[in-house]
Amino acid sequence: MDTIRSFVPTGLPISAQLAGVVVLLGIIWSLITKNRPLSAFPLISVRGLGPRKSWMSHGTEVLNEGSKANVPFQVMTGTGPKIILPNRYADEVRNLPELNFSKAFQNDFFVNYPGFEAHKHSIENDGLLRDTVRVKLTQSLGLVTADLVDETIATTDDVFGTSDKWATRMIRDDMLEVVARVSSRVFLGPDLCRNRRWLEIAKTYTVDTFALSFLMRMTPAFIRPLAYLAVPYSSRLRKSVRDAHKLILPEVEKRKAAVDAARAAGEKPPKVADTIGWMYDVAKGKNVDLVSGQLLLTMAAIHTTTEGLCRALLDLCKHPEFVQQLRDEIIDVVGRNGWARTTLYQLRLMDSFLKESSRLTPLSIMSMNRYIDKTVTLSDGTTLPKGARMAVMGDFANPAIYPEPEKFDASRFVSKRQAPGQENSWQFVTTSASHLNFGHGEHACPGRFFASNEIKIILCHLLLKYDWRFVPDAPEPETRNFESNRSVKPDTQIQASRRKAEIDLDAL
Repeated sequence: MDTIRSFVPTGLPISAQLAGVVVLLGIIWSLITKNRPLSAFPLISVRGLGPRKSWMSHGTEVLNEGSKANVPFQVMTGTGPKIILPNRYADEVRNLPELNFSKAFQNDFFVNYPGFEAHKHSIENDGLLRDTVRVKLTQSLGLVTADLVDETIATTDDVFGTSDKWATRMIRDDMLEVVARVSSRVFLGPDLCRNRRWLEIAKTYTVDTFALSFLMRMTPAFIRPLAYLAVPYSSRLRKSVRDAHKLILPEVEKRKAAVDAARAAGEKPPKVADTIGWMYDVAKGKNVDLVSGQLLLTMAAIHTTTEGLCRALLDLCKHPEFVQQLRDEIIDVVGRNGWARTTLYQLRLMDSFLKESSRLTPLSIMSMNRYIDKTVTLSDGTTLPKGARMAVMGDFANPAIYPEPEKFDASRFVSKRQAPGQENSWQFVTTSASHLNFGHGEHACPGRFFASNEIKIILCHLLLKYDWRFVPDAPEPETRNFESNRSVKPDTQIQASRRKAEIDLDAL
């Protein structure tokens, strides 16, 4: 006690000193207990490693091991325990009000450190991004299709060129450039979408926040401030945020002025077709950081879409028997209808191919991450304690739902949609307990409809304009696994060569 009291300023009343001791003890206790396992759930480790090291290095293996008993268990992440529920709970918990989506990652990303403003924005203004995407962007998909097509034409030519010679490509870098430009065309408009500094930010901000947060999670809590200052990611993140403000704020102010002038004159604000204007409209005068909102949107959209496209191209290289089938569908549907509102919906084989690709190689084998705001007891008596975090296991390889689940079947979901009453149940964007690629329930990814359209438009151009193959005599590319996540390795290579397209997509 004397040691503790030595940290409390002298000369204060005894009551104040006692209060200070209590506060200090509370802080110490919280640091000691913060990362302690939860008593009611089995804690999983593998390979003779401790639970934390097991999760950080072999997360997928940990999840598979924990799932064997088909009961709730816990993993020890770098920022404390997380409850993992078997997939059978997905429908029960998907819309529970006690489970908070926006707080789910507040411990994983250090929102009070400079550079993590986008993550902080997601907690403090959760509804802004959701409503901008769900209400404005999704309802304007027909309006933005022409912009997506126009930027795809320009970007694919710039990135992949016109040579009919086989060329080895760093496919993740290439697709990141394509997606950053095409997405930014809708997010920020035609000028900023080709600004090199903005594209650098769009491509690196997500990677830097994840890399920095990973390093900080690996570091004991009491020296994290020093770790933050010591690694180069932190200075690069801070510069990205500063430069993003310099680039985007003038556009934001321009839109604000136009809207405010129209409202003052009693007129309707001018219609816009980008998320800068939509965010300002959704904010309804509330003072929010729209630049951080754009960084959050970029972070949520660009890398996940890039992963989906890279995975699709790798699957095309692995299963070339589906290439001509997909091309025939594009020639028929797009060639007949152009880029009409219903065109992308009619690309049923492509839709099924993309869903199958994400089923066999999901971004993560768990989903539906939540923070438990209030203790809740589930129907079987399982209690989820207040203050804990949780997620739900996927069910991507259940043979009762997916016959021969290890087989890549590009038309798997075409067949499922042909069953009576199942027309809309197995689309790429449809969520269900058996396919959690976009989450499930109220907090399922609101941008999945935009992402689906963007991926399909880009893939139409890549399939008709280029041939694709693995690099001859090189081993098949492997995925990179981290915690529960799978991604395309940055050094993944495949080859492309220009081909003569059967129809001129650029002229439609």
